[in-house]
Amino acid sequence: MSMKPKLPKRSSRATGRLLLAVGSMLLAPLALANELMLDEAVNRALAADVWIETSRHNEAAQHALGDAAGRLPDPKFNVALANMPTNTFDFDQEAMTQLVMGVSQMIPRGDTLALKESRFDQQAGLQPLMRAERRAWVRLQVSQLWLDAWQAQQSLALINNNRTLFEQLVEVSTSSYVSAMGRTRQQDLVRAQLELAQLDDRVTRLELQHDINLARLSEWLMAGDSTQQRLVQVDSLQLSADLPAQTLPQGPGAGDDDRARAFIDHPSIQLIDRQIDLARTDVELAEQKYKPEWGLNASYGYRGEDPMGRDRADLVTVGVSIDMPLFSTRRQDSEVAAAGSRVEAVKTERLLQLRQMLAGYDTARASYDRISERLALYQTQLLPQSHEAAEAALNAYTSDDGDFAEVVRARIAELNAQLATIELKAEQLKQVEQINYLLTRTESGEK
Repeated sequence: MSMKPKLPKRSSRATGRLLLAVGSMLLAPLALANELMLDEAVNRALAADVWIETSRHNEAAQHALGDAAGRLPDPKFNVALANMPTNTFDFDQEAMTQLVMGVSQMIPRGDTLALKESRFDQQAGLQPLMRAERRAWVRLQVSQLWLDAWQAQQSLALINNNRTLFEQLVEVSTSSYVSAMGRTRQQDLVRAQLELAQLDDRVTRLELQHDINLARLSEWLMAGDSTQQRLVQVDSLQLSADLPAQTLPQGPGAGDDDRARAFIDHPSIQLIDRQIDLARTDVELAEQKYKPEWGLNASYGYRGEDPMGRDRADLVTVGVSIDMPLFSTRRQDSEVAAAGSRVEAVKTERLLQLRQMLAGYDTARASYDRISERLALYQTQLLPQSHEAAEAALNAYTSDDGDFAEVVRARIAELNAQLATIELKAEQLKQVEQINYLLTRTESGEK
């Protein structure tokens, strides 16, 4: 008959510490000092994003180029000594010898100047939309990184709080094994030591995940001015233990006739709409090549006196030149056709972008709903039940009416349930941030 060794009296102190550790376990880790809130991280990243300043410079450059493109080309001046006799090089010898001063001015085809200026202004108008899309994208990226780091940080705090419990399990199993008459409970000691080692391995992996996400987050928090750049030290970043309140915007319903309309005010869609206008301007520019290009020129010829000392009349020449595609229009036809194809290509890109955004919204909303259901299940059933099961297993074991392996399994199950709850909270807020990004609207007067 196998004998189950009872806990000796000398191990009662270790058992008491174990019970005290179990009683003091918290489901949520303690908050850290000097906390960096999610909204603060996003605001700091937006303030430190040098891409925004680059975009403003590009916008100013496009406006300046448009002002230059709308001007007439510079006139050309020329001075020539015409019909000089080579036998004497006498300016007054021949009547046709003259000093000619002329000027010419080209006038571009049709409305080319106005269209070129408008095109540069349209390119400049893309920049505010690009900045709006950039801000929304930065909010999404920083939020994802902050939540990944938060999940690792909270998981580490939870495991560290539970480490004392598993150390107590090792101590209890060691005392029980030493006091036993045989090796019947050696597996208890090995199991407890194994679980503690696996816990250390999990801590190491979480620390790596935490450090990586903080390093990537610190890249967005780079601060500085024109004279220096200062990179936020990773070690100084401590995230808040509290998640911000969820604000899930109202998106398109499943029964909407045209669900894609919910995304037409998104900066990326507005940007494509402006690119369509820009491509249409290219079509108009190509059509201008069917029109003539004009050139005006005028010259003044000064002549010297004749051999008798009488003044010769000076000469004035005025001319007009015209460049017209009279013999072949294949080149112009091809350029117009190419510009028209680009318009259709951008329209197709707009349709694809709307489809992707709609699919992304449906995916994020479905994920949010399922995660919310799982989180409610964990909070109302799995967490309380796993805690009760762990307490019951420990009480049964300390009363010599249970198995040590069952105690360990119950504690591991409770810890895993708590870690899963942390992960679900982070994933739920990630889906909220994804939905907020997809439903971003371009504000009037966006800078």
